[in-house]
Amino acid sequence: MSHDESLGKSVKEALKKVMDPELGANLVDLGMIRNVKVENGVADIDMMLTSWFCPLANYLVAAVKSTAEHVEGIKQANVKVVGYGLPPETKG
Repeated sequence: MSHDESLGKSVKEALKKVMDPELGANLVDLGMIRNVKVENGVADIDMMLTSWFCPLANYLVAAVKSTAEHVEGIKQANVKVVGYGLPPETKG
């Protein structure tokens, strides 16, 4: 496992601390964190929000960015919203 891959796993683990207050679970377990890629200390994070009108959108994006940037070895985190709704794997 490369250093960047190890950092990616550390970022994803740290993001388990970011909770969706409306759903009462963390974004990783909810499947809202779609991808984490780290290259040269920069984390690119793809995430989903529950809706276009999510009242917590700014809070959640800021919390993901801040949490990732507190992981040792991460210099910068970029968060991109890649979709809305519940992730396909959570629908039953």
